[in-house]
Amino acid sequence: MVLTSKSFFEEIEQHFQNKLPFVVFRHPNQTKLTAFLDLETSEKSNEKFIVSPFDSSMYFSIHSHKIIDFDYNSEIGTSEADEIEWLDLENKQKEHTDLIRKALSSIQESPLKKVVLATSLQYNDAVNSPLSYFKRILAKYTNTFNYLLYHTDCGVWMGATPERLITMSGHHLQTMALAGTRTYGSNEWGIKEKEEQEFVVREIVNTLKQYTPSELIKYSDAETIRAGHLEHLRTKLTAELSISPIDAAQALHPTPAVGGVPKQMALDFINRHEQLDRSLYSGFLGVVSPEQTSLYVNLRCMSIQDHMATVYVGGGITEKSDPQDEWHEVLQKANTMGRILASEQ
Repeated sequence: MVLTSKSFFEEIEQHFQNKLPFVVFRHPNQTKLTAFLDLETSEKSNEKFIVSPFDSSMYFSIHSHKIIDFDYNSEIGTSEADEIEWLDLENKQKEHTDLIRKALSSIQESPLKKVVLATSLQYNDAVNSPLSYFKRILAKYTNTFNYLLYHTDCGVWMGATPERLITMSGHHLQTMALAGTRTYGSNEWGIKEKEEQEFVVREIVNTLKQYTPSELIKYSDAETIRAGHLEHLRTKLTAELSISPIDAAQALHPTPAVGGVPKQMALDFINRHEQLDRSLYSGFLGVVSPEQTSLYVNLRCMSIQDHMATVYVGGGITEKSDPQDEWHEVLQKANTMGRILASEQ
């Protein structure tokens, strides 16, 4: 049977109604949608989708017992939607800006150079089906890794992440440093964003040096990339490694883009002061296969349960950070998913 767009999504919906694990995803700048339907048999599959939370080396897998794919061109318009009303926003703002001030004190008083602080915003009118929201993501965001997954361990999650953690074929690894955020169309990058990007590149290189000689690590100049209504600085890095893709991912995770610099000091600060269960946010996910592994950092994402959408966002704090500017950046990032929730279906 030749799949149509309707039958492709109907098969996924039926799988979801049966409460079986699945993931449907699209790589950046591609049109092919792929779904892995896990039948929860004891059989393992060569190709699987792995999902690792932020604070754990344990990951779960969605097996590809059945694979369906479809060359998808969105039938949905991308008109601008109204902004949504987040729950309890004033308290969220106060909590987050207070947390940033604590971080700034630590940065002044210790060797901590950067710490990434996260929060979540909630919206309680997410009444449409997960697949309808996912179709919005596919229509609005074409140059990000887009996914929708369901698993009994975590429920329903979806996202449009601009950050690749690793692509690895054989011993050849590709990764990226992604830092700095500004609204699309801004004129130039400030010192804070450029320094933040340098921290991230340096930390990734130092991590890779533990697994390979320096001369086998190469990196490009920073470039500006667009992700929806935002822009980021990106540096591409490559290396030759003798460890497995999952070992490489776990060595790099959490990157300075979601943890900080120095890594352990930043993680200690997050564990002590951040009042948030990040769950899958800022962990990593993607496809592992014998030919190639492609894993992404789980940013610009949300979970949905019983019409409550929880959107996860964070930002890098350095000595040049201003708490109110950082809060504004959090709201900009939250609107990546906020626009999806606000769209009329």
